Amino acid sequence: MANKINPKRTQTDFKLDLSPEQRAILELIGNGNMTQGLKVAIDQAGHFYNCGLDPEMNLNFVGLVTTLPNQDND
Repeated sequence: MANKINPKRTQTDFKLDLSPEQRAILELIGNGNMTQGLKVAIDQAGHFYNCGLDPEMNLNFVGLVTTLPNQDND
């Protein structure tokens, strides 16, 4: 039987086996903090999923365009 979700609990404990490269990525995007890096990765994954990216898509064929908030659109 699954545990009921406690909406007041803010912490989730789990074990995740990561390669040294994956750990380095999480530390890099989290500014040295792997927990923060994982939160950033989850936020970004959710954003791109909502934009239509599917986990089965080949990322070699997905483009990314970035703009700065203060860029002029002439």
